[in-house]
Amino acid sequence: MLYPMTIDKDILEEKKKVLSKLRFHSIDLTDRMVEAFLNVPREEFVLEKHRDRAYIDTPLPILSGQTISAIHMVMIYISPKCTDPKIGDKVLEVGAGSGYNAAMFAEMVAPKDTSTPGHVYASEIIPELAEFAKTNIDKTGYSDCVTILQSDGGLGYPEEAPYDIISVAAASKRVPPPLLKQLKIGGILVLPLGKMFYQELVIIKRESEEEYSEKKMGGVAFVPLTGKYG
Repeated sequence: MLYPMTIDKDILEEKKKVLSKLRFHSIDLTDRMVEAFLNVPREEFVLEKHRDRAYIDTPLPILSGQTISAIHMVMIYISPKCTDPKIGDKVLEVGAGSGYNAAMFAEMVAPKDTSTPGHVYASEIIPELAEFAKTNIDKTGYSDCVTILQSDGGLGYPEEAPYDIISVAAASKRVPPPLLKQLKIGGILVLPLGKMFYQELVIIKRESEEEYSEKKMGGVAFVPLTGKYG
């Protein structure tokens, strides 16, 4: 647990209600996923005017016409059926947004007191959003295990490659080739593939230097990826 040291009683009850609804809708939650969700203060990653809606399971507007993902989608991304983050993993997140997803990944790969912490590199192409994400990460205490980058995420971040996990939170019509090359062998890339408003969530595993396997997870709706591979 990185932040906060104590959770407001009312917020804790809101979080428990969200978890109950997720279970009702058959989203499998591991103990580690639940702990991450309880630890990360989503209310600190939304705009001030939306703080009272932080624990409604819906996307919320942030800055520059972008959104913070619905809670269930974030939980799917960190689930064993998707990226299955492990302590010590190195993660590249494409589309940092407000920084919430990066904080959730941080709780999974670098929990408090672990002797082998992982790290999250979160890329955001929009300068205003990158600054927003960095501010949110700093104030919630995740800056030791999350690095916010203002860059074109479709190009990846070769300086820290290869990655155990590459998580893309924006829709692309094709898989950016640099991201495939920056995966470790055995690593997982997840991204929404398709056109605006509706895509297929796809999981790609790097099996060897040249071989990749693919699994489809169902329909999703994400904002479009921008930059070279948008």
